[in-house]
Amino acid sequence: MIRAACPWLLLCVLLAGCQQGSAPAESEPVIVTAQVERARVTPGHPFELSVEVDRREDVEFGVPDVGAGIRGLVIMDMREEGPESGGGRVLTRTIYKLKAPLSGTYLVPGVEGAWSSGDGSSGTAGSGPILIEAAHAAGEEGSSPGELRDLKPARKPATDPTPLVVAGVLIVLLLGAILLYRRTRRGEATEAVRPPREIALEALRSLRRSGLMTAADQGPFAYQLSAILRRYLEAVFGFPAWRMTTPELLRAMPQELLQRRKMEKSIRYVLEASDLVKFAGERVPQEVLGSWLDDATAVVHDTAPASIVQQTQSGSEAGP
Repeated sequence: MIRAACPWLLLCVLLAGCQQGSAPAESEPVIVTAQVERARVTPGHPFELSVEVDRREDVEFGVPDVGAGIRGLVIMDMREEGPESGGGRVLTRTIYKLKAPLSGTYLVPGVEGAWSSGDGSSGTAGSGPILIEAAHAAGEEGSSPGELRDLKPARKPATDPTPLVVAGVLIVLLLGAILLYRRTRRGEATEAVRPPREIALEALRSLRRSGLMTAADQGPFAYQLSAILRRYLEAVFGFPAWRMTTPELLRAMPQELLQRRKMEKSIRYVLEASDLVKFAGERVPQEVLGSWLDDATAVVHDTAPASIVQQTQSGSEAGP
């Protein structure tokens, strides 16, 4: 009797495990999924890209224009399915019919957007990029240069190689002279590589003077500010901040930043606030945009290497 009950006990344990595993996904405010029929396609043959957005009923999510970020691939058609409601969630689906015109590798960028709920909470959600490989199958037309073509008449070889030899010697002598000149001048005026701190501070000053803070469309300002901060973090701390979504970047920040709570809070505030302007189209007062610039500038100053800080302080003490 005990042996007969064992299969039923095992089935109950598996079902309980499945139910526990599915709970976290259902509690997410927004789940964005992007997928293609197949990662390897044939040039000239259509395939489909499906972008699904699964959100709670109380959450608003701004789906970005996926088609605007697709480069190289031909968008043949687009259709929308849904919304489908059930279990307190809403599912929408956008299907793009694409075609690769030539053989090669294509990148479908990730889908990212901002969400907000009725209780005042907000954030971003998205999916990663998709790599598409377009190639002809073996034996298919266009897979190999085996087509019959007219043969061009062969050129007769030069009877006198002297001009070619003389030209080769002159080229070698010229290259040698150039290399010798560069070696003798190598120790002289050489442009130093600019550190990331100088590049970031100059970009922030240029953004402040650009007039984008007073523009009707605040999206370009938010995009440039986020890009400057992301590129600086990637150059200084060595993690791919430029290619990450905001939630991925905040999770991947090194301990050096996480331990400095004020700096981590400033980075989170600038990136999440700029996402709301970029993706949700929210408009904020001009003084708020200025505070974003101040926070980003403070992050760059506070993360400067000790040698640069000492050099700056010594330069200011030596001044008038």
